[in-house]
Amino acid sequence: MSVLLKRNYLFAALILITGFGGLLGYDLYFKPYVLSQTVVKIKVVDGQFLPKNYELKPSDLYLDSVQTKDIPSGVITDIRQVEHKITNVNLTDGSILTASLVDVSNLEPLQDEGIFPIPKEAIYAINGSLRSRDKVDIYLVEGERSSSTVKDPANLPSAPSKQVFLTGVTVNYVRTEDNNDVLDSEQGNDNNRFTSTGKVASPELKLKKGDGQLLGQYLEQGKKLWIVRVE
Repeated sequence: MSVLLKRNYLFAALILITGFGGLLGYDLYFKPYVLSQTVVKIKVVDGQFLPKNYELKPSDLYLDSVQTKDIPSGVITDIRQVEHKITNVNLTDGSILTASLVDVSNLEPLQDEGIFPIPKEAIYAINGSLRSRDKVDIYLVEGERSSSTVKDPANLPSAPSKQVFLTGVTVNYVRTEDNNDVLDSEQGNDNNRFTSTGKVASPELKLKKGDGQLLGQYLEQGKKLWIVRVE
């Protein structure tokens, strides 16, 4: 066998080894570790599904590696984020969990809770920077329900007679006068409240049903609400 032929065989063998090595490297390392991400999925037996308003248990969840091109926005990557959270929709086996599928912010009311709309005319003052998922303290303010103007608490000249009614209340929705959500921009809450898609008119708050009923009684007495963002 000539030296030239031996060299050609050697080059062919090297190319073959390099090709197999590249394929193995792509399948065993690059594809699972570089082009993939670990996400949280749903585990359901016997082809059933988890219903809406179901409380997720650790046994319902598992981690799996998924190619980045198949990962939806808002994906959940840590099981602790969704343990004991409530589902927003029906979920089937293998579903990739996202923030829209599970109530990660605890916005959904429990059995003893409700989402209470606050009428604009009952508001003494409210933050113009208020957004959904914020926490607020609610003060009861003495006085006639005469003004419907929404003011920013920071710009009020003097503090009226007031008392704390509720603290750490979750804001589910923030509405404009035409009932649209108030966001930072059309793309969502993405600029730390520097801009907004509308003027805050009234919020919808998640309250215990007993607190909501008591709040209604105070409003019937003519009290106003000073709603202050604390988180």
